[in-house]
Parts: sequence; structure tokens; C-alpha cells
Amino acid sequence: MDKQSKSRLPKECLFINADGEIMKIEHGKSGFRRSELSTENKKANREIVNSYNDRHGITAEQVKRMHHGALFGWDATQPLRQEESGAKNGRMFEVEISRPGSFGAETSATLTLPAAPYEILDALDKARITDERVIYSAEIISCELDYLPQFIRSNTNLHEMNYLAGRLSSMNQWELDCFEGMVMMDTLQTQYSPIAIDRLINMTHSMEDCHVVHEAHDDSTLGKFYADNDFVQKLENVPDEIYECLDFGKIGKEMREGEGGVFTPHGYVVQNGEIAKTYQSGAAIPLEKPDYTVLLRITKGYFNDPQYDNNLVALLKLPTNDEDISQAIASVEAASPEECAFSATDCIVPYLTEKINDELYESEGDRYGAVNELAQQLRRIMGENRIPTYKAMLETAPKDLSLEEAIDLAGQAADFRLLREIPSPLEYAQAEILKHDIPLKDELIGSRDLYSYGQKLMDAQGAVGTEYGILLSEDGMTVEQCLGRPDQHMEMR
Repeated sequence: MDKQSKSRLPKECLFINADGEIMKIEHGKSGFRRSELSTENKKANREIVNSYNDRHGITAEQVKRMHHGALFGWDATQPLRQEESGAKNGRMFEVEISRPGSFGAETSATLTLPAAPYEILDALDKARITDERVIYSAEIISCELDYLPQFIRSNTNLHEMNYLAGRLSSMNQWELDCFEGMVMMDTLQTQYSPIAIDRLINMTHSMEDCHVVHEAHDDSTLGKFYADNDFVQKLENVPDEIYECLDFGKIGKEMREGEGGVFTPHGYVVQNGEIAKTYQSGAAIPLEKPDYTVLLRITKGYFNDPQYDNNLVALLKLPTNDEDISQAIASVEAASPEECAFSATDCIVPYLTEKINDELYESEGDRYGAVNELAQQLRRIMGENRIPTYKAMLETAPKDLSLEEAIDLAGQAADFRLLREIPSPLEYAQAEILKHDIPLKDELIGSRDLYSYGQKLMDAQGAVGTEYGILLSEDGMTVEQCLGRPDQHMEMR
């Protein structure tokens, strides 16, 4: 039997229960049924079960998974497939990042999590978090798991929240149901207190001893489920006429309180083990910035040939050299770049990620040469601390900017200045007035019309507001003028 067929579950299988009877499990149905093949001879029953399962190619592992599915839901029986993972586009949280005080109100930035490393740093740039000493907040404004934000502490580190989002977005629905149950169990014990982020992360590593009974939503249905499936030993020999009169609500309540399980909108959840200690607090907080300016994902192209296709993935950090590129291509078992698919997963300037992917998709021949050149330019201006300035330049550039023009603008970043601590025309005007010694300066700075004056002043000086601050050039040229595009009016003759 090949690996693929082993991963599938049969339509039905047989097993021996504690009384030596032959029980049948039907895929997709809850509970067990006594098989018509069962006899009064326990030894014969065991031989019948072994013969049946062997004849149909059913392994012991498949029987175990069928048994688990019949008891705790069929979502838990199948290996997680890549296309089933994630939750609604893989975006778990939307957060608002801001600095305290009136300045922060002008410069807040929103970010969806999980995010790539440079996407986080870009949001911090927009919020004017200029270094580690600047205090800021990351408030959750929406979440795919609507119950979760109230249990996340307000001072949670952004990088650890991002790590949690990454873990949650990779989980299937059964795992998310388990996670919700574990959160509810914790909060019931602590009177709904917030949960430390490292414990939440470790809950995502604690699914092994977790069970979900999707059809149980109260004590009565839970009690009947346990009784019907022989989980209550004292009820095993109760006559049918008495069985129907049992107080299943009382049975369910006793089982729930004894196990410490909880009811969620998706059913009954119980975690019979300890919460893992896989993740240590602070481990997800980066000590330094990524050592690349562009990160490429390389896969082998799909040619509809099972003997040729594979699921290998290589990550290539740019800028790099031909030798590293060749090694990355070889690592996905491709013979040449033409057999590979390239995509950008992160860039120090997130705005350029889509344009890089367009270049990789549309170009023929050397598809990564221009991208590597861009990565080299980005590393240079990163060393000059001009990345925020360059990002502001790109924000004011035409939307149809090509990758070649983006490379050209990188070479002109030194010709521009970015006033990061000035969020609006009002502060721009105030800063300009403070440069001069004039009568009644304080009264003028507090004028109601100063915003309008600041806007006119910016227009006169060629300054423009961006998400990263006020951008202005040393010689008064705009970003569009720096591109040197042909005058459209000159061409129309």
C-alpha cells in the first residue's frame, strides 16, 4: 500500500470492544455500532476482525484514527493539508500601532498579523517609532477569533503577538476549536483574567491531549454521548428500559466537572494533559533586523508529472551572488532557473514586494537580475539610514512606477530629506516659524489658521506629506520630476 492510500481512511472498519464484541465504525458517523459479524466467541471475534481489516488493507493506525473520529469528530482524523490550513486568508489580527500623546494620534499605523519582519518594521516607521526607546502601543482592533482579544494583555509585545498569529493562521479548524477550549478552561479558572502571551503560544503546541465532542453542547448531550459510547463504567450493564430513564444531564455535569472540560460554540472541549512549555517568553523578539533586503521563495515549477514535481522550497536572501542562486535552485532539485518559480516573501520596502513579483513573473531569461540589483541598492541606502526617506519617495511616485525606475530613485535618495517628527502642515508651519525671531511668535504659533498656512508653505517649498513624515528635496524637485519621464505634451503632435 502506498503512502497516499495509507493517509486515507476506509469507509468502515471493525474493532473489538472491552466485552469482546465486534463493533463497526462508519466513516463520517459518530459512535459505534455492533456488527452483524459478532458472535458469542471472543476469540473467534478477534480473528474475524483481523481477517476483515487485513483483507480490506486497513492498518492499525487507520483503525485508531477511525475510533478517534467516531468519538471526537472527523475533523481530527486527517493529516493537515496545506490548502486546508489557515483562517480566512491567513490574517488573524489587525492592530493599530501608535505613540502616546497628541503626536501619536497623528501618526498611528494599522498592521495585519501575521506579518513578515519588514512589514512590522514598516508599520513602526509609519507610527514614527524611530528607535527601541520610543514607547508605543499595539491595540487589537479586529480578530478572526472574536473571543480572543479580551484575553490578550494590553502590553503584549508586538513581535510575540505576531508569532501567535502565525501559529494560529497555520492551524486547521479542529485545532482552532481545541485552542478556543483551552482558552476558555484557563479563563474560567482565573475569573476571565488575561492570559500571558507565552501561555497562549504554548496552547497552540498542546493539541496532542485535546479532544472535541462536536455534538455535545450542554450537560445533557454530553452525558448521553458518554453513556452511549461506554465511557461510564457503571452504566455498561444497565437494561434498555432503565437506560432511557437516566438523567443524562447529571451524568454530563459529573463528567465535565471531573475532567475540567468546557462547552464552546463548536462543542465540548477537554484537555487531559499539561500545557506545553515549548515556547519561552521573549524568544520571538528579534535581536536585530533581518540580514537581507529582499527574501525570495523558490520552488520547482509544476509540470503535471508526479515523477518530476515536488514540494521543496528554498529561501534566498538578496543581495547575493550567482553561486548562492545556483545552490538554491539545486536545493529544489531543479536543473535551471527556467524550471523554477520565484516570488518575493519580504522586502525592506514592502511597497516594492508586488512590483518585484511582477518582474519575476513577467520577465524572460534572467528573471532575478534586476531584483538582485534593487536589493544591492536597498542595502546601500540602508547603510546610509535613508530607507524611510526612500519609502516616502515611493509613496509620492506615480502608481505605474516600474522596477527599473524604483532602482533609479534609490540612487537619488540622498537628494531628499524626511522630517519624521513633523506629522502635518500645522507642525510644519510651527517649525518654520520657530526658526525666526519675530514679534508675538507664541500667538502666531497658536493661530487657528496655521494649518492652512502650513499647507501653502509646503506647496511653495515643494514639501509633501507622507505616511513616514514630510518629504522635501534639496533642490525643490518632485519625485516624479526625478524620474525624467518624457513630457507627454511634447510627444502628442
